[in-house]
Amino acid sequence: MKFLGPHACEEALHRGELHTLWISSTIWDRVTPFRKLAREARVVIHQEPPEALDRKSNGIRHQGMIGEGSEIAYVELATFFPLMNSKKNQVLLVALDGIMDPQNLGAILRTCSAAGVDGVILPERRSASLTESAVRASAGTAGRVPIARVTNLGRALDDLKDAGAWIYGLSSGDETDNYLNEAFDRSLVLVIGSEGEGLHQKISERCDRRLHIPMPGSTESLNASAATAIALFRVLAVRTKSP
Repeated sequence: MKFLGPHACEEALHRGELHTLWISSTIWDRVTPFRKLAREARVVIHQEPPEALDRKSNGIRHQGMIGEGSEIAYVELATFFPLMNSKKNQVLLVALDGIMDPQNLGAILRTCSAAGVDGVILPERRSASLTESAVRASAGTAGRVPIARVTNLGRALDDLKDAGAWIYGLSSGDETDNYLNEAFDRSLVLVIGSEGEGLHQKISERCDRRLHIPMPGSTESLNASAATAIALFRVLAVRTKSP
């Protein structure tokens, strides 16, 4: 995998996934501490003129640093089950249903990292994956949150429900509850659908409750990453106020 920019390279080094670095001569001296850490981790480092990095990144913004290394590793869904006991009613997971745009995925992962989400679940089909574009859109934070990739999202939600999680689906359709009225006082999975289609029917049917975000303005729907951010920080705000 290619890591574009200092933030993405630093995160990859921290995870032990960085193997090679190309650093522009324009920032070489400014990143001396980082070069030292990379050398200690046996990363191969090359100093290159700026135009060489431009060619290597195919013109995509890189801020003077490009890295290459291992793919970000997925975890098993079962990784999240013990949390239901250890964190009691505080587990917070996000499942993505039909998020196809890598930019959207990256933005959601960045929000999940900021919100301290315990894990993200992605289906193998009808979903963006951890490409270079998604990692770049996450500002290098994609690897901070454990991500499970599952063959069948519906079955994964069933398993998480059996383990003790409550399944909330974010939806703009009928028969939904106002997310402002929820206590969020139990371990939960927040399921986010695509901006166009929303939740698929079989996924919606598995939700214990479907929630909507009231929008008094003229806009009918939010970008999936924006809706995720609003919902997650509402969960955190409610939990912080709870005794």
